[in-house]
Amino acid sequence: MCAILLVLALCLMALPFADAAPVAGTSIGNQASATYSDSSATVRTVTSNSVVTIVQQVASLTLGSNGAKQVSLGGLVTYPHTVTNTGNGNDSFNLSTSNSGTFSFLTVTIYADVNGDGVPDSTTPITSTGSIAPGGTFNFVVVGVVPPTAVAGNTNSLVVTAASALTPAVTASNTDTTTVSGNAVINVTKSIDLAAGLAGSGPRTFTLTYTNTGNSTATNLTLTDVIPSGMTYVGGSGRWSGSGATVLTDANSADNQSGIVYDYAITLATRVTAVIASVPAGASGTLSFQVNINGGLAPGANPATLNTAQFSYNDGAGVIPAASTNAVQFVVTSVGAVSVTGATVASATQGSTVSFSNLVTNTGNGSDSFDITLGTSTFPTGTTFVLYRADGVTPLVDSNGNGIPDTGPLAAGTSVTVVLKAILPAGVSGVGPFSIPKIATSRLDPTKTASGNDILTAISANTVDITNNAPSGVGALGVGAGPEVTAVATNTVVPGATTRFTLYASNGSTTADTFNLQASTSSSFASVTLPTGWSVVFRDLNGAVITNSGVVNAGGNALVYADVTVPVGSSASTTDLYFRALSPVSGAADTVHNAVIISGLRGITLTPNNSGQAYPGGSVVYRHTLTNSGNVVEGNGTTGQVSFAVSNTAPGFAATIYWDKNNNGALDASDPIVTSTADFTGGTGGASTAAGLDPGESAVVFVKVLAAASATPGTVDTATLVATVSGTISGVSPPSAVSATDSTAVIPGQLRLDKLQALDAACDGTADTAFSNVNITTGALPGACIRYQITATNAGVADVTGVIVSDATPANTTYHATIAAATSQGSISAPSGGTAGTIQATVGTMTPGQVVVVSFGVRINP
Repeated sequence: MCAILLVLALCLMALPFADAAPVAGTSIGNQASATYSDSSATVRTVTSNSVVTIVQQVASLTLGSNGAKQVSLGGLVTYPHTVTNTGNGNDSFNLSTSNSGTFSFLTVTIYADVNGDGVPDSTTPITSTGSIAPGGTFNFVVVGVVPPTAVAGNTNSLVVTAASALTPAVTASNTDTTTVSGNAVINVTKSIDLAAGLAGSGPRTFTLTYTNTGNSTATNLTLTDVIPSGMTYVGGSGRWSGSGATVLTDANSADNQSGIVYDYAITLATRVTAVIASVPAGASGTLSFQVNINGGLAPGANPATLNTAQFSYNDGAGVIPAASTNAVQFVVTSVGAVSVTGATVASATQGSTVSFSNLVTNTGNGSDSFDITLGTSTFPTGTTFVLYRADGVTPLVDSNGNGIPDTGPLAAGTSVTVVLKAILPAGVSGVGPFSIPKIATSRLDPTKTASGNDILTAISANTVDITNNAPSGVGALGVGAGPEVTAVATNTVVPGATTRFTLYASNGSTTADTFNLQASTSSSFASVTLPTGWSVVFRDLNGAVITNSGVVNAGGNALVYADVTVPVGSSASTTDLYFRALSPVSGAADTVHNAVIISGLRGITLTPNNSGQAYPGGSVVYRHTLTNSGNVVEGNGTTGQVSFAVSNTAPGFAATIYWDKNNNGALDASDPIVTSTADFTGGTGGASTAAGLDPGESAVVFVKVLAAASATPGTVDTATLVATVSGTISGVSPPSAVSATDSTAVIPGQLRLDKLQALDAACDGTADTAFSNVNITTGALPGACIRYQITATNAGVADVTGVIVSDATPANTTYHATIAAATSQGSISAPSGGTAGTIQATVGTMTPGQVVVVSFGVRINP
């Protein structure tokens, strides 16, 4: 029983092959990438979104084979058949028969024959194979009962049909021809003691069972069995039931061994030949011999291990032509095994990307795919790891639908390179070694894994020095690593005023870098905090508001102004203030210690100045705080007024002023448009509840800037919000108008990749539908094509150079060359049609706003 179950499991199992059609439900994922150099000559990588196509199921089958037999008067005849699921998904096949001729069977019944020995497994009829996996088989026998009215010489044609349950119109048929005989009738079946095992195993025993169901003695029953190429005959293994345990000599084709003449490879090469002198009516017997399974066989139901014997005899009236026994299939079991090589890189700079190339080899005995996962890393916290295909630019994706990136199908003995890129954190350097294991797991046998270590020996550090009044060197204040114990520069300011510190960020590294600018009263910058009401705005040499130094070349420096504004009503004090330059790329950082002295007035303040970004036609909201720094109510509309106005410098830009009525810090639908502080009534959550501002009271106003739809990337608009005070209160003249600026740059980003796909079912090179990033879930049958479209957009404000867009044929597909890969700029390379590989467009320089489209097609393995 165990042997039967093992055979069933193996026969119904789908075996993957590198060039076979992908099974139904296979996920064909694809993602593009691009490399380019930005304005600082830094090489960067960007990836597109991923698009997925789900392979659909197609029905296909074979049914073998036609049979022809003699049958005795009133007897029964048995025909073996095998259904093979040649489709790409699990399917079941409905079985039916019809018969015609000079006689019709009384009954025709179909039975399962799981072990393939040509004999029904039970007395339970079947009408369906049950589910068969792609590439799997199912054995059954058809038994016909001859009516007593049939006479010798009558014939019957029995048509056996198998129809796909998935697609009933997909069918296959055999025709079995039966002739009624009044003489001897011999039937022979074949079996093997164990129908599955490893290549290089054995011996296995074949047994031929013969029975005379006729009415007379059969003579010269000739059994012939050609040993298939995947097996080797075991000399001296022949046994006949007529002579018991006696070994049959097999090197002589003329010696009669008590009623049998037996040889191997004498009568005919690679063939067992046995001639049994006579088989009386109703008698039966067996002939057995052994074979070894050859090594090096591919797993599965191979033709090299499929065996069918032939038999002929004299029925008393003449020689009956040779007929075939049932076919016996030995299934070579699969063995999963894999090896992975590691890689070592000597050193890399902090914040850089390190590539490790690893060779994954299928050391098993059949096609397999290998999930790639990462083990426990000793790399610095914050390191990001990304897996790529062999080209180092196409992301490794999941090809078998389990959510884990994998190699795709690999034939036995073949290898593929998998690239791991480690993106190092910006703020870490040091001596390792740092390592991470890359683990390959067999999909065929998940217990089989292999690991290779990727090792980085050391991470070198980048440096920056932030100083006052001069670049790092002679005459600068705060040279060297900070923060200093005491302030190296101190400025004095009156309440409500602004004071400026002059800073330099000097790059001490060997590569270009950029530095974010920060201010805080915490020397450690554990939190970036300022005293209540204070603001710090950084500006460049031209006065533009900045938050980053911009690109600073190796050994160079950037001039930065830090404008510190203190609130009205501030008391006299000395406050330590720290400025920091921090690279978002390398993590290099330095802090300089400064201080602000506030000296010991009716007035209005409006802070701060802001900067931001917006898409063409988009909008950005800026937050401002209007504060009454005097000792009388301002702007209540009775004793005085504070009115607002806003203007824009760039054509097509517009701005609107809102009051944060619920004081939640965000512009809501309930926040009203305002023109003066007289509108500040009915507020909640700490906002003004009565018109105007009480002494010391503040209110938040928003300026919403709408960018012109026609604005090009790089356009900068300055929106100026002005608060004008009018009215004399208690003999005191109004203070001067105050203003704040909001600088809006149209800078959507840098190089951006968008990936779309469309089905091309006819493979004519033309997309059947509009391109989309939505999964394709219908029509993607084996043999169909997919068209891909990659759009690269320079959404920045400067040229990008050396642009290379890369993609690759996903697992289970090959490049489709009917319409060649194309790029709207530059040159393109692609593999030969019908092969797998990388598609790469060398685009070159892209100007701000420029768009380049790359397209190509792939064909799902048929």
